[in-house]
Amino acid sequence: MHGIVLLYNLEIVLKTPFSGYLEGFYEIMIKNGLALTLLLMSIFVHSFGQDTHYWTYRYGTRAVLLGGPAVGGLEDNSSVIYNPALLSLVKSTSISLNSNVYQVVNITAKNGAGPGQDVTSNQFSAVPITVSGLLRKKKIDSRWTFGYAIIVPTEFTFKATAREAALKAIVNETESPSMEEYVGQFSINTRLSENMGAFAIAYRINDHWSLGLTNQITYRSHNYNKNELSRMILNNAFSSLVSTSESQSIEYTHLRYAPKLGFSFVSGRWSAGVAIVSPSINLGGSGTIARDINASYLLVNLEPNPNLPPNFSRISLDANDRKTKLSTVYKSPLSISAGFAYRAPRTLIAVSAEWFDKISLYNIMSPEGEVFKRPATLNLDSKKFLELNASNKSVTNFAVGVEHALSDKVSLSTGFRTNNSFYDKVFDDRINDRNKRNVNNNPLNLDISSWNIYHVVIGGTFKQERRDLSIGLNFSWADEGAIKQFANFDQPTESTFLLGQKLTTTADFFSYGILLGYTFRIRSSEQ
Repeated sequence: MHGIVLLYNLEIVLKTPFSGYLEGFYEIMIKNGLALTLLLMSIFVHSFGQDTHYWTYRYGTRAVLLGGPAVGGLEDNSSVIYNPALLSLVKSTSISLNSNVYQVVNITAKNGAGPGQDVTSNQFSAVPITVSGLLRKKKIDSRWTFGYAIIVPTEFTFKATAREAALKAIVNETESPSMEEYVGQFSINTRLSENMGAFAIAYRINDHWSLGLTNQITYRSHNYNKNELSRMILNNAFSSLVSTSESQSIEYTHLRYAPKLGFSFVSGRWSAGVAIVSPSINLGGSGTIARDINASYLLVNLEPNPNLPPNFSRISLDANDRKTKLSTVYKSPLSISAGFAYRAPRTLIAVSAEWFDKISLYNIMSPEGEVFKRPATLNLDSKKFLELNASNKSVTNFAVGVEHALSDKVSLSTGFRTNNSFYDKVFDDRINDRNKRNVNNNPLNLDISSWNIYHVVIGGTFKQERRDLSIGLNFSWADEGAIKQFANFDQPTESTFLLGQKLTTTADFFSYGILLGYTFRIRSSEQ
């Protein structure tokens, strides 16, 4: 669907009667096959972003090339998203389409499955089209302005696998002389998507002050699957097989509403704005959680009292549960953004920042009921077994951009923005040390990305009387963020379900992207 929309968008652009250099530019694009390449990428590749970042994508053809500092005023319909009060400054009714076509995205968790076992996800990807526009005013001098937008705040896909086969010293030499043959394997596949519809209304109080309100409704969909297994063969007379496995399967949808209140001030070459988004209001949703833990012929301490001598015995055990049609809750925080813009005769400088409040630990889904477990006396917290946790730490992002007009028809832009992760390590802190338990019955958490990202963009806008075409390049990289190992096949023990202790490691992230934007002005309010 995204590829079809982009195809239609480019057809409109290529058929538009731009003159001179634009016609030559399109001819070069077509001859070199660049347009075809972009179309194929948008049709056949998967969407990709980050799952714990608020500023992964920016919206609006002009704002994107500036890095997103639009809270203080860019005088276009992207204000529906950034600051609805600024809509009163827009002088024309228009429709904008923009898309980020990422060429390369790489995430590498160093030693993510143990020493020398990096976990890597590489993808070509296309970020979906975003659409925004203004409604035609009935009266040219009306103080009221209405706008709309359809955007994609989040698109995240992560797929990875790892496997290790080796001889390892796991079992007491008395029971199993020499090292045991060992195999460990895990896979993870997660896909997160959010789509937002926004409708804004702005009122111009006077020549300097305006206010506005955007109603934001967001639909969230998340599918997550993780599997891990370990096997070893004892060096005894029966070559006994010892095995463990765990599988997790979660899928849910959720609908939420959050209003954004905006204020703007304009004086001469300066404009400034403030926008406040309230904590989200739950509109409902549903989900399914399934989980299974299994072990065969595993050495387990059957004595539940830690003050008594342990009673080790080889047994088989299993814990399994699945719940459907569960009510879901997903929260987005209070946020406050502010910014300003300065317009020189040929240069625009814009700066903005946004603070996001924290969200304390809560449950997206809280299933109730008894877990199937054998033996029935298995020490397992049935309430936590299918509990899905979430929490966000407080973060602040800022952006700065500069636009310079080379002529009335061509301008260059560049921008920089931070994109800090709201990943909350409180979940990691809650997890009991795996060496202190025999069954992995901790609550679930689906967050993966925990690193801060930085974006740099550079590009240009080609203008005609009623049409603008924007093209740019984006480069994104991350600091060496900490991440919990997905698995650890190093130094496995039976008390840790034939896995090693999960440790904190580091992750690398980078991406290169191409940005496309198109704006069509329907009618000038001065006509």
